[in-house]
Amino acid sequence: MTSPSSFPRGKVRRGGWLILATGLAFFLILEPPAPFPGPAPRERQDPAKSLQHEVSVVLKLIQVNVTDKKGKPVKGLTLDDFSVTDNGRSVVLTEFEKHLLQPAPAAAAPAGPAPAREAAAVLSPATRKFFLFFDFAYNNARGIMKARKAALHFLAAQVRPEDEVGILTYSMFKGVRVHEYLTRDHERIRDIVAAIGQKDIAGRAQDLEQQYWIQAQEPLAGVRDGMSSAQSELPQKIAAAQRVESKRVAQTFIERLTALAKALRNIPGQKHFVLFSSGIPSSIIYGSQAGNPSGPGGRAKFDAGDRTLRTLNEEMYKEFGAASCVFYAFDTRESAKEAGLFDYDAYTFETGRRGLFGTQGVFQDSTDVFRDDKTTGLNSLKRLTDTTGGKYYSNINMYERNLDQVQALTGTYYVLGYSIGEREDGRFNEVKVTVKRPGCEVRTQSGYFNPKPYREFTRLEKQLHLFDLALNERSLARLPVTFALTILAFEGGDGAGLQILAKVPGEVTRKFSGRRVEYVALVFDGKNDIVDVRRLETNPRPRSGQAVVFTSATSLKPGDYTCRLVIRDMETGLSAVGSARAAVRAAQEKGLRLGTPLLLQEETGGAYLDAGIPKARTFVPWGEIYAFDRTVLAPVAGRVSRLTPRLTAVVPYVVPGTAEPEIVLSASLINATGGEALPVAFTLVGRSWHSAAETISLEFPLSGLAPGAYILYINAEDRVSKTRAHAQTALVIFED
Repeated sequence: MTSPSSFPRGKVRRGGWLILATGLAFFLILEPPAPFPGPAPRERQDPAKSLQHEVSVVLKLIQVNVTDKKGKPVKGLTLDDFSVTDNGRSVVLTEFEKHLLQPAPAAAAPAGPAPAREAAAVLSPATRKFFLFFDFAYNNARGIMKARKAALHFLAAQVRPEDEVGILTYSMFKGVRVHEYLTRDHERIRDIVAAIGQKDIAGRAQDLEQQYWIQAQEPLAGVRDGMSSAQSELPQKIAAAQRVESKRVAQTFIERLTALAKALRNIPGQKHFVLFSSGIPSSIIYGSQAGNPSGPGGRAKFDAGDRTLRTLNEEMYKEFGAASCVFYAFDTRESAKEAGLFDYDAYTFETGRRGLFGTQGVFQDSTDVFRDDKTTGLNSLKRLTDTTGGKYYSNINMYERNLDQVQALTGTYYVLGYSIGEREDGRFNEVKVTVKRPGCEVRTQSGYFNPKPYREFTRLEKQLHLFDLALNERSLARLPVTFALTILAFEGGDGAGLQILAKVPGEVTRKFSGRRVEYVALVFDGKNDIVDVRRLETNPRPRSGQAVVFTSATSLKPGDYTCRLVIRDMETGLSAVGSARAAVRAAQEKGLRLGTPLLLQEETGGAYLDAGIPKARTFVPWGEIYAFDRTVLAPVAGRVSRLTPRLTAVVPYVVPGTAEPEIVLSASLINATGGEALPVAFTLVGRSWHSAAETISLEFPLSGLAPGAYILYINAEDRVSKTRAHAQTALVIFED
């Protein structure tokens, strides 16, 4: 071997070349599982047993919170203290974990060995998933301000580094919005919460219901004041119209949240919702009464509620409970529940409404202390928390103490596990958990739904499914195989940018059985903000089992970026994800610039897909500067066999301000494990000129290289401008 100082050198007139390669994230491609053994010979089969149903056996995990009569978590329970029924049948618990908010103090060792089934006990909190949910429809200005203050306190005092937090909002006009999916970037979450203000209140739906019950009493006052019959009926007609609108708003709210709950079934694990709302007035759903039948006029207004709303509302509670969503509701109405000095007189003697003496007490201010709870959302919020295993907090002004309890309840819990036969039929299964120890209160999900075919997912369900794939590195909704991304960076011509290049292996494309597969390429900046999204949909069947090369390019400002490609079967939901980091560096005005080298190997039979030209004009002609003969070459898929005789590197370069540059090159391979430098003897095999850059193709042998991870360095110098540049890329050689 020669020393690094004696590397072979190349000399090129009119152009120079440099390979600026970002580090590649290489993923090992798992081999597909061995085929399941075929059935026994026909003559040995029992005809009576020839018809069989395939049922998957999965482990079902149930998270359980247990508190005492004072609402404090109970920490000393064992597996024997619990019993569980699934659809009314007792199940055998095989898994048991206990999670404590803080590590338990050291205790004396037990006299005998601990039971094997409790060996999995965990004494530290696992990753928690929180959604901060701001309701702008059923809320008030002061309630929103108090909610923001409470949420910021929660982020500062209760959320731990390992916790994932997301932000959801609801408004009458925009519906449910996902402002930020589950992330550990808590600083970003704080910035979003801090930006919430009064401008976010879009329709105070609760006032529609309040005004209905106020005007329901107006005919009584009209009779006393000598009003005509027509005059006294006008307020009722107005109230009836408002009542219809109030029910429409409530139904929309319930249906949109039900859709959210169904979508959240597909997000694994327990989801904790910290909800800031004043709730749907229960009188809309379950009815109420206004007036005093024993008072003047002897009339009262009765309302039996709405049967449709009751059915939809109960379905919403059931869906959230079955989706492992636990609600901790903070009633924001209480933030403005402060009675003025003369409110009592104003609402009794001056208005003529005897609200505190036998009536239902419905008054104009939706937040006043005398308002009947039937026209508030108290019962709705409490029902939601009870059904999902959470807790209702009536006064948001006490948010610090109440959030401490949320911290305790979400950080101290038990996990029970048992095996079930699972089918994709979407069926609901009711779960009940009991504790033998007296004085304990159990909070857990009401049940769960079996999975359903992906083709039956709603639009929101598919959206959250994509969020989980693209934004959650621990997503389970993907194939057990993956692929590597090659990120090509280049600063040339009038701009700079990145190109995502993925070679999806045949073992991935073979698993897509539907007629529609989407490729979604995402680029995140250093703050994890999405700066570019590209989508391509295609029929995968003609390319099943073939290696598919996908490309997507975008123009970007200088900075660090993370690129991710999600491939998803739109009929089955099966997906594969690849990810890599890259950088776009600020280009100097003059001097040598190099693009990331694209490594190619001799291969035929691949297919190619491109996301197309982005909306904004791309300054880099990627298709030109990285052109190669696709009939005999293909991009390297992250790693190559040691039997591969040679590789080709395509390298674009520019030297702004220099008419006739003279480039001198050298290259080396660095063993990523031991750090040894190995020389590379390359050969110039191609050269082309384009409007924005020049491209050189180099060929170098791989024979004699031991399997392992390497970094290819290419150094270049332009002797005319006296500038230098270098580039690097990763190369993995495996034993065939």
